[in-house]
Amino acid sequence: MAFGIGTNSQHTEHTIPKGQLQDVAVKCWFTSKGESRPLMMKLQTAQGEIIPVENIQVLTSEKQYYAGIMTWKYKCKAVSNEREQEFILLFTPETCSWKMIL
Repeated sequence: MAFGIGTNSQHTEHTIPKGQLQDVAVKCWFTSKGESRPLMMKLQTAQGEIIPVENIQVLTSEKQYYAGIMTWKYKCKAVSNEREQEFILLFTPETCSWKMIL
């Protein structure tokens, strides 16, 4: 028999991964089964330059909750400036927004 006060009865809360958080624009494909697949993104540098990152490879994806808000977390890698970089993309359907964590 399990005891508790019911605070985590719906889902488990997670903490946002550590790293530099940045707003990004993402081109995403939604499958007929409702799954989402990031295809490419554009990010803006501190100098205002727009950098496209194409051919995103999704390594893992999972649904997580941050402060009660459902978010899809994608561990990804892509080639940018002739070097391979791993990063995390966070998609929040409630606000339809994307964030990247390096």
